[in-house]
Amino acid sequence: MELNPYARAVSTVALAATAFFTGAAFMQLPADAVLAIHWNINGVADGFAGREALLIVPITTAIVGGLLWLAVRYDPKRANIARSSDALAIVVVALSLLVAVVQSAIINSGFGEAARLDRAVPIAAGAFIAILGYAMPNIRQNYTIGVRLPWTIESEPAWDASHRFIGGIWILVGTVTALLGLLALSEAAIVTLLAGLALSVAGTVYVAYRVWSRGPKASRAKRGR
Repeated sequence: MELNPYARAVSTVALAATAFFTGAAFMQLPADAVLAIHWNINGVADGFAGREALLIVPITTAIVGGLLWLAVRYDPKRANIARSSDALAIVVVALSLLVAVVQSAIINSGFGEAARLDRAVPIAAGAFIAILGYAMPNIRQNYTIGVRLPWTIESEPAWDASHRFIGGIWILVGTVTALLGLLALSEAAIVTLLAGLALSVAGTVYVAYRVWSRGPKASRAKRGR
């Protein structure tokens, strides 16, 4: 899948800058440095690790990115993924920026007291979910990216309906979460995010099954033989 020049430039710069500052921090921090790797619901750091914690996010990002690249490469419907390139470019940019934000919080904690993230986490998480919601309706049917249920894989109308549904819900949930974060209502923001995601998944399963069940039964029976 080829990203448009803007998405490729932004994601490349974000990831390259993250790699550079990660390497610089690893060289500057002492071997016994303590870094924050987890923050509680109030945005206070409550999990710590040594200097090696700087490698967690980069290694995870590289592994996930490699697995997705392989999955897309061998997806039977990779042509549909190519048709979804504009929507997926938005997701790639958002993911790259999210990786940069998370890694910067870990890096900064090694050079002083870990910052409170009671506002930053809900804002970043809410914005990311809202961006995903915006992209979802424009992702075409495939086996790798999107709502992959038996009914959405079998029925393109079920795929489209479920992605429109979950996309709209995620935009709403993400926006409300980010606004609550701006107001420093971190607990309400996290509860809203988790509850919204759970309800959106349940609703999407229902929508997918309902649209699939209303499809032409003859064609489904023919495919089943």
